Amino acid sequence: MMHNLDAAITEYASAALLRYFRKSSTVSIDRTRFDKGRDLELLRHHWALSGPVRYLLSYLLEHRHETQALLSFQRRIDDAVVRGRIDARATLLHRARTGLATAVVSNEAVRSYDTGPNQVLAWVLYQAKVLSGRLSSWQEDGSGYEILAEDVIQKLDHVGRIEALREALGSPAVGRRPAPGTLRDAARSRRLLYRHAVAAHDLLKGVERGDSDAIEAVIKTTLVGPLEIWRRFELAVAMAIGEAISQTYKAPMKISILSGNSAEPVLSCGPFDVFWQQRTEHYKKAPYEPSEEKLAGIMKAYGLGSGGDRPDLIVVDREKGRVAAIVEVKFLAGDTANSRFREAADQIVRYGRGYADEDALTGLISRSLVVMSAGAPARIDLNATGVPSAADLASIKQESLSAWSAMLRL
Repeated sequence: MMHNLDAAITEYASAALLRYFRKSSTVSIDRTRFDKGRDLELLRHHWALSGPVRYLLSYLLEHRHETQALLSFQRRIDDAVVRGRIDARATLLHRARTGLATAVVSNEAVRSYDTGPNQVLAWVLYQAKVLSGRLSSWQEDGSGYEILAEDVIQKLDHVGRIEALREALGSPAVGRRPAPGTLRDAARSRRLLYRHAVAAHDLLKGVERGDSDAIEAVIKTTLVGPLEIWRRFELAVAMAIGEAISQTYKAPMKISILSGNSAEPVLSCGPFDVFWQQRTEHYKKAPYEPSEEKLAGIMKAYGLGSGGDRPDLIVVDREKGRVAAIVEVKFLAGDTANSRFREAADQIVRYGRGYADEDALTGLISRSLVVMSAGAPARIDLNATGVPSAADLASIKQESLSAWSAMLRL
């Protein structure tokens, strides 16, 4: 049951992100607010952590013997020494030109790793190293992407010590994209190592081209993959909120999830910004209630802080300069749906005091939202005021957030 829910959440979040990229690639940039240079460049960085790249690294470390050298010939001129097949014509010409009667021109057979399929492999490894290192530097401590990036970087470090690859990785040409003929040679190789390298190369090329299948492969194995299931659910809800606002207010959506900057809204749409796990500048600490004051006293006696709870998602109305809604997202993992809904409702009321004064608090709570992974309760009293809306994964997949999004400007 848990596995099915996990798969459903991942599928919904991935599909929502893919709809954004697919729509953005077919509509003019001005209308979609889609920055191809920014968003696809960030997806290139995520490619470095994608499944095909990670599999290539693991396969290479386990099958080092598959790296193959190609035989090539190097022209040599020696004095009375023959190091390969003699080039008689070149030898006679060189002796006549220089007057050295014992000079010999020969073609020496040498093995080189900086040729053919190894150039494809080296290029993929070089791109993965540059992009994963840059993506890692953008992450905060404990980020799922940081852990994944460090794993890739560590494997790349081990790969760099393979003797057979040092020549190709150290070549000045490693930063140049492989020629079509080189790619064909690698794709036709009987060694799986080079075919895996071509697959990683083609995935990156597809991302750069804006191909939806390539973007989906990257999204599923990196953007959504490293997140814990409850974070994936929060991401899925954020995307559902963005799509609902976009449809209701006929405004384009702009996502910033890829950037890794937690201070920015994860998405913007029309006059609204959606923040993920951020208090935002609109938060003002409300005076303690009697029970909160007692708890603060207990924590102070033990030298502990009172905590820094923050809403899962906050919808900010930029034009009105206020928080339009607080969204609490609850993933069921053993608790009952009723207990988790009660917890979410309590949090909305408590957080609301930091975003609205007493007169505006009821309105803020009415515009707020509780989203459950399953089993959201049905509202019985439709006339009650100061009551947040409720939804679950099944209902948001049916676009049930449209009515809720229409209340954000009330």
